[in-house]
Amino acid sequence: MLGGDPLKIYYLLVLETDEAADITPFQGFSVSWAHLHWALHRLTGLPADVLERSQKLNDIITQRMGGARSLMWIPINIGALEQLSAEQIGIFMVCFSGEQGSALRTRGWIETLPHPVLHVSNVKIEGVIHIDEFSENHLRDYCCKAFDARYDSLSQLRREAAKSSLAKWKEPKFTPTGLYEHQHNISIPNHMSLIRAARSLEPGKPFVGLTEDEYSAVILDSAAAVVKVREEVGFRPLHRMTLIDPPLVLTEPALYRFYGKIKPEGPFAKTLRLLQKQDGLCTTIKTENAKQLVGSRKAQWLISIRRRELQTHTLGVGLHAAQTCSAVLRLSPGINRVFPSLSAFARSVRSEKRHGRLKARRLYSTIQNGLKQAVGTRRIGFIKEVGGPIKIVSDAPLEWLPIGNLPLSLRYLCSRINATPGNLMMGLLAPSPRLTFSPKDLQKILLLSAFSADDPLRMVLREALEVTKDGWEGKVDLVIKTAQSKSEFIDALNSFDGHILIFDGHGADNSNDPVGKLIIGNERTDVWELRGTVRVPPVVILSACDTHGIDAASHATVGNGFLALGARTVLATLLPVGGLSSAKFIARLVYRIADFLPAALRAEWRVLNWTEVIGGMIRMLLATEMLDQLVSFPTPKGTPRWEMQFAANGDINSGDESWFDNLIENIAAHRKERKEAIEQKANGVVACSEAIRYAQLGSPETILIDDGRIRASVMDEYNAAPRPSDQD
Repeated sequence: MLGGDPLKIYYLLVLETDEAADITPFQGFSVSWAHLHWALHRLTGLPADVLERSQKLNDIITQRMGGARSLMWIPINIGALEQLSAEQIGIFMVCFSGEQGSALRTRGWIETLPHPVLHVSNVKIEGVIHIDEFSENHLRDYCCKAFDARYDSLSQLRREAAKSSLAKWKEPKFTPTGLYEHQHNISIPNHMSLIRAARSLEPGKPFVGLTEDEYSAVILDSAAAVVKVREEVGFRPLHRMTLIDPPLVLTEPALYRFYGKIKPEGPFAKTLRLLQKQDGLCTTIKTENAKQLVGSRKAQWLISIRRRELQTHTLGVGLHAAQTCSAVLRLSPGINRVFPSLSAFARSVRSEKRHGRLKARRLYSTIQNGLKQAVGTRRIGFIKEVGGPIKIVSDAPLEWLPIGNLPLSLRYLCSRINATPGNLMMGLLAPSPRLTFSPKDLQKILLLSAFSADDPLRMVLREALEVTKDGWEGKVDLVIKTAQSKSEFIDALNSFDGHILIFDGHGADNSNDPVGKLIIGNERTDVWELRGTVRVPPVVILSACDTHGIDAASHATVGNGFLALGARTVLATLLPVGGLSSAKFIARLVYRIADFLPAALRAEWRVLNWTEVIGGMIRMLLATEMLDQLVSFPTPKGTPRWEMQFAANGDINSGDESWFDNLIENIAAHRKERKEAIEQKANGVVACSEAIRYAQLGSPETILIDDGRIRASVMDEYNAAPRPSDQD
């Protein structure tokens, strides 16, 4: 079946166009998405399974906040749909089609099946429910029909649960929010979260703001309403074994970056330049530009395409957030204006000249100031109020947004999905079932070395691992393989049955080239070309330079490539990393997997997720860099330097949000200087640190770590709790 839960309802959004062809020009969506906007809207209010409509709403929201009870909406090309067999299909399946060709072919495919499938379309054809006529009653009647037809496929327990729930199916009662439905992309994602939580909106007119502050107010009001719902539901014992998904999504659409060098000639280039120069949500167009646009049919056509891209981005993010009752903070196009500064900063970091590297602090400050100005003080205040973890859906490096005296990714746990290419973004926004591993499951690791035989770095990581061997030997099954060619790389991956890959080698940035590559032996390899030929573990760690370069000329980075190959999460590098420092980082990570994960779970308080495993590593890396620069290099146990590192690691591993402030105070006391003076020095360390050069891509929050005791403890509490009476 498509998934593991036979009572789940699977909603398939059928795309007519091929994934690799017929994509939109600015952000890279299949043109079919524009014909399915109605479906993305409609999905917001539909149940995730046949049990949901008979259960209490707050219990459902609780589960959603913990990443459970996700609505399984699955983008699928019509050709791929036609390859599905009856055995691969869930019992309850709904197909949404939006174009004549896909509607006819979907209907034809359904007619070949021995089991019922519900088909809803905006195309009027015989035997298909038109969206204008579709209601939840149609869905309930279909689920009853499918249940009767597939009755024998269910266990006795599930038969009884489904039969009882279908008989009690009731649509939710809505609670007014007092908010107006503005029908604008800035608020639609939060409105989708509210509607899914059965909160109603007042009828409103399309919003047109006169100032940037007016747009910010609408965004923040709608986001605050979603946060209020989460606060009303609160933390439940269930969340000890699921954790709570990020309460806040930061998002801003983007444009392909490889258009940067197009000369401003012709309708396309002029329209592109107009879009690239937008630095706010409240925009004004100069009279001469307006006349050119109005007078050009091609320019008008291109703007309409971009408008549809923005709608697709908005609805994809909104539906993703609605699954977990998360708030969405739409940012400003101005965050994408930092890209020229990113290129200058990257060139400075890569420079072999001392003068170039000295500019890094100033250039990093320029980037942070640009992000801070574009995001605005009101949004930053809201981020501080809500806190982390945070999901980023953007191309701009929001991980570097200053939050107090730290960049966002070091202040809160963060993971990102890039806004380009749009098709990959939509696939990653679609729900992925949580993966739960025990510490032992994660202790088989493939270390794949791809250095050439004469590379001076080829043994550095192995030597670093040898130094920490006493901490992980006998606990971690470290499978070490070498690859000197693409075929050896493929063979090594396909023969590995573990869950973590560490790639040890060189990366080739794509600041000028269209595609980022890994260097395997002496061969430059485009990982995007390996799709369908390799098995990629859910966790990929790239110990290589520039695998998701901040100044990449296109979306086709190595990090995005591994996500396209099927990785659940990728730890990628935004800039070059030192051979020795990155080797130490990986060695510490292996030790953390061997020792920290089992120890943390022994407390039997809650499960862990992969975001915090890596987030903690990056914070400890920064603490080490701070102490190296402002105190001394590592010293023996019992010395002040060792004590400060030990204290910082303890704060980080315990989740103390004041870990950095505590570290600053300890350094100031040791140096006998004012805290403010140390903070100023710390800013320079952060700007040049390797801690800011790592980014978690994909969905690491969906990878949970539990040895079974947390789940058992929660279930024991649940079974021991008194049951409410029917009157309750």
